[in-house]
Amino acid sequence: MSHKKVYNVFQINLIVFLVICIMLVPILSVISYLFDLHLQTSPVSVIIISTVIMGIFFVTGLVYILITKDHFKRKLKASYQREFTIVLSVSAIGVVGMGIMFLYLGGPELYVPHVIIPVAIVTFSLLYVIGNRYFNISLLRK
Repeated sequence: MSHKKVYNVFQINLIVFLVICIMLVPILSVISYLFDLHLQTSPVSVIIISTVIMGIFFVTGLVYILITKDHFKRKLKASYQREFTIVLSVSAIGVVGMGIMFLYLGGPELYVPHVIIPVAIVTFSLLYVIGNRYFNISLLRK
């Protein structure tokens, strides 16, 4: 009988942080699309501002994670359902943001589903593997 490895809270927080950093620019693109900021400024400037915000978030988040590293390395949980829910939510909004970024970069509206569907398949396949391995959550059993 093989036992699954239980990862500490520091490792899980690092995974959540990396997923948020990767998906932050598409998420901010969704927010700018909701508030019609692309009509006030150019879409490229929206992406540049989102990238700057992501850089600031990355630096501050990395400093926080490194400061709290010793504290969180000593904590364990059997499964990380709350953290995995955050990763799923961020990834779902990020996939929609990839389609909006496609529009911002000059792609035709007709081809947005051709971008979103493969990105969603790859993203959620990776999330299935990550959830099963690191978060100890099997999406097929629940």
